[in-house]
Amino acid sequence: AAAVAKPKNMRWDTMFLLLLTCITLIRLGYLYIVPLDLGPDESYYWDWSRHLDLGYFSKPPMIAWINAASTALLGITPQAVRMPAVVFGAIGLIGMYLCGRRMFNAEVGFWGVVAWLATPGTAALGLIMATDVLLVCCWCLALYTLWCALDAQKTKAFWWLLTMLLIGLGSLSKQMMMIFPLLMIVYLLFSSDRKQLRTRWPWLTWFGSLLFLIPPLWWNFRNDWITFKHTAHHIEPVGRNLIDHLKTFGEFVGSQVGLLTPITWLLLIFLILSLLLRVLKWSRQTTFLFTFGALGLLGFCAFSFKQSINPNWPATFYPAALLLLAAWGREQLSAGFFDRTRRWFGTGIKLGIALTFIAYLLPFVLQLSFIPLGKKDPTFRIKGWQVLGQQVGETLQQQPRPDQTFVVSPLRKYPAEVAFYTPGHPRTYKWPGNPPSVSSQYELWPGPVDKLGWDALILHNADTPLPQELIAAFGNVVDLGEQSILVGAGGKRKYHLWRGENLLNWPEWN
Repeated sequence: AAAVAKPKNMRWDTMFLLLLTCITLIRLGYLYIVPLDLGPDESYYWDWSRHLDLGYFSKPPMIAWINAASTALLGITPQAVRMPAVVFGAIGLIGMYLCGRRMFNAEVGFWGVVAWLATPGTAALGLIMATDVLLVCCWCLALYTLWCALDAQKTKAFWWLLTMLLIGLGSLSKQMMMIFPLLMIVYLLFSSDRKQLRTRWPWLTWFGSLLFLIPPLWWNFRNDWITFKHTAHHIEPVGRNLIDHLKTFGEFVGSQVGLLTPITWLLLIFLILSLLLRVLKWSRQTTFLFTFGALGLLGFCAFSFKQSINPNWPATFYPAALLLLAAWGREQLSAGFFDRTRRWFGTGIKLGIALTFIAYLLPFVLQLSFIPLGKKDPTFRIKGWQVLGQQVGETLQQQPRPDQTFVVSPLRKYPAEVAFYTPGHPRTYKWPGNPPSVSSQYELWPGPVDKLGWDALILHNADTPLPQELIAAFGNVVDLGEQSILVGAGGKRKYHLWRGENLLNWPEWN
C-alpha cells in the first residue's frame, strides 16, 4: 500500500510545486505592472517602520519590522513594501498543502490550495501588504505543525515547540492569532486526542506563545493600553432592532460571497450544516478542521447579527474550512445526503478561477476613464497617491520657506501617503485636535513642537472645511486651492491645500 501511495503523492507534490511556482511568479510580475498605488493602510504601516517600536496603536509590531527589513534590502518602493506579501503568501500555501497532505493525502492538499487560490479575496491577500497575510501564513503553518504534534509517534517535542513559535509570531502580527490556542484546547476537549491535555505540551505551548506578547504588552502599559481600547471599539454592538441586525448579517454574507465566490461559499456553508447533523461520526481530521475553520466562521456569522464585520476578519478560518471542503469534494469524508452535490465542488473552483482572473484584470480595466464609477470603483482607495505625492512635493518647493514647511492633515491617509510618495519621504503629521485625542499612531508620536514658527502645508478632503482649532494654531492660513487627480473609472481624487503660516502651538497627547 505504501509503494502505491508514494508515487501518487509524488504526482500531486509535483503539481503543487508547479502551481506554487506559477502563482508566485505571476504575483511577483504583477507587482511591477499593476497600476495601483500603495493604499493608505500600506503606507501607514510603512511609516511605522521608520519608527521601530515594540507595539503600535492598532496592531502588534511584526508588520513594521518586516517593512523595515524589506525596504532596507530593496529600497523604498511600492514593490519592496509589497514583496513580503508575495513571499509570506507562498509560505502560507506550503503550510496549507502540507496540512492537507498529512491529514488525508496530497490530492486533498492540492485541491484545498486550489480552492483557496481560486478566490478574489486571496488574490488581494497575496499582493497587498497587510497584517492578514502574515497572520494567515502563521496560522496555516501552525495548523500543520499542531497536527504533526498530535499525530507523530516521535519528535513530538519539536512539533509542539514549533507550534508555540508560530503562534507567538502570529500573535506579533495580528491579535486574531491568540484565538488559535483557544481553539486548540477546544479541539482537545472534544476529540479523541483529549489525552494530550494530561501532558505538559499543550499547556507549555499556550504559555510559551503568550511570552511573545510581552513586547506589545509592555508598549501598551507605557501608552495607556491604547491598543486594547482601539480593539474594544471594533466589537461594539451596532443597531437596535431586527432590521439593523439583519442588515449587518446581510452585509457580512454579501462580503464573504464576493471574496470567496458564490458556489464555493454556499458549498462550504451547506457542508458545515450537514456535518453538524453527523457530529457523532466525525473523524479526528474532521473535528480538527471543523474546529479551526467552520467554528470560527459560524462564530462570525453569529456576531454579524450584533455588529459590523470587516470582510477580512474571518480570513484565518478559510484555509482549514477549504481543506475540509476539498476532503469532502475528493471523497475523503462523507456528509450524508449532501454527498450527491459533490460535482459542484469542481464547478465552484472553475467559477472561482474565472472570477479571480477577472479580479487580476480589473485594475487595468478600471484605468479606463470612460467607465464612470466614481467612488464605487473598488480600486479607488489605492489609486492616485503617487501623483498626489508628486504634486505635494512640487507645491512644497513653491512655498516661501520650503526648508521650514512641514505637511499636516486632520486625516490619517494624507500624512501616510505623502510620507511615502513625496520625494525625500518627509516626516508628516496628523492634527490631533484640541483638546487632542488618539485615533492613529501619529498622535502617539511627538508632534512638530520643535517647529514653532514654521509654516505647514495642510491637506484635507475637497469641500471639507478645516477645523477651527487647526486654523487657530497658526498665525495665518492661506487658501492654496483645490487639486484633482484623474484615477480612471473612479473619476477624480480631489483634495484641498492650505498654507499655515507661523505655527503658534501644537497640542500634545500625554
